[in-house]
Amino acid sequence: MKGKPVVPPIYMTATYKFDQSDDLIDVVQNRSGYIYSRWDNPSVVEVETALAALEGYERALAFGSGMAAITTAIMAHVRAGDRIVSTREIYGGSFELMDSILPGFGVEVTLVNCSDVDTILAEIDKGPALLYLESPTNPLLRVVDVPKLAAAARAKGATVLLDGTFASPINQHPANWGVDVLIHSGTKYLGGHHDVTAGFVCCNPPFSDRIWGLRKHFGGVMDPMSAFLTLRGMQTLELRIARQNENAMAVARFLESHPKIAIVHYPGLASHPDHAIAKKLLSGFGGMLSFEVAADFDGTKQVMDRLKVIKLATSLGGVTSLANQPMTNTHVALSPEDRDKAGVSENLVRLSVGVEAAQLLIGDLDQALGVIG
Repeated sequence: MKGKPVVPPIYMTATYKFDQSDDLIDVVQNRSGYIYSRWDNPSVVEVETALAALEGYERALAFGSGMAAITTAIMAHVRAGDRIVSTREIYGGSFELMDSILPGFGVEVTLVNCSDVDTILAEIDKGPALLYLESPTNPLLRVVDVPKLAAAARAKGATVLLDGTFASPINQHPANWGVDVLIHSGTKYLGGHHDVTAGFVCCNPPFSDRIWGLRKHFGGVMDPMSAFLTLRGMQTLELRIARQNENAMAVARFLESHPKIAIVHYPGLASHPDHAIAKKLLSGFGGMLSFEVAADFDGTKQVMDRLKVIKLATSLGGVTSLANQPMTNTHVALSPEDRDKAGVSENLVRLSVGVEAAQLLIGDLDQALGVIG
C-alpha cells in the first residue's frame, strides 16, 4: 500500500503471531514488540506516546480508568510498613483508597489539609515513602505549591505523585516541578467527549518500569477503542481548554456577583485563597469551578433540578457542561466529619464548564437560582 492512513488504525487484537520462536522469546525478554494486549497494544502505545510528548516525560502508561492509574501507581511504590503523606482535599475515590483501603494492607496514611503547608512539610520531614498530591483539587479548586512540596519530599527520598486531571496538560506542566509520577483521568479533558473511560500515568524510568510491571499483573490496561477515542480527543485538547478557560472565568464572575451565591471557588478569581500561586503555576485557570448556594441541601437540590442546558451528571472535562452536588456522588464515601474537614458542604455544587456559549450557561444558572426565595 503506497498511501498511509491519516487516522491511526485500531488494533482490535488480543494476541500476536510470530514466524519463529526466537522472535517470540525476544519480545518476552526484551519487550521489543507485541505478544499480548494486556502487556502492550499498538493503539494504546500510540496514545501513550502522544501524551508523554505533551507532558514532557519519557513514558506514559494507559489504564482502563483514572482510579486504575491511581491505585497501580501507588501500589507500585509502597509496601506494608510504608507511610504516605497526602493532602486531605482529593477526589473522593482517592480519599477512600487512602482512608479505608491502604491501611488494610499495612500502609500508613497521613492526611493534612492542603492549606496547612507547615504541617505538610513537617510530615514530609519524618520521611514518607510517597507524597500524594492533587492540584487543582476536587472540588474546591485549591492550588497546591507543588514545586515546594515536591522538592522537600524528594530531599527525603520520597516518590512524588500528582493527580493533575483538573488542569489538563495545557494549563500546567508538572514535569518541571519535580513530580515523579503524573496522573490523569483520561475520562475527563483528554477524551473530552464523555464517551471514554481512561487513565494515564506519565513518568520516566525506573518509575515507568515498576508501574508497567504491576499494570501487567493487575490487568487494568486500556482497551484499543478507548485508546483511539482518547487520541482523537487529544487532537482538539488545546482548542477545547482555551474555550473552557474562557467560559469558566465568565461563569465564575457571574456567580460571584449573584445574590443567591454564598461563595465561588475558582482560582482565576482574586477572592480565591490560592489566586497568587495559581497565577504563578497555571497558564490557564481551567474549566472547573464550584460554588455554594445560599440555601440548605434541599434548596441546592432544587437549583440542580431546574438546570436545563447544564446536565446533572458526575464526571467532568467534556464539551458538555455538567454539575453535581459532591456530597451525593463524588464524595459520598466520606463521612460527614471528613466532608466537613475537606470543606465539602451540603450546599456545594461542582460545575464542569463545557464549550457552549458562555451566556447560554449563565442564563441557565440564573434561571435555576431563581427557585431560591
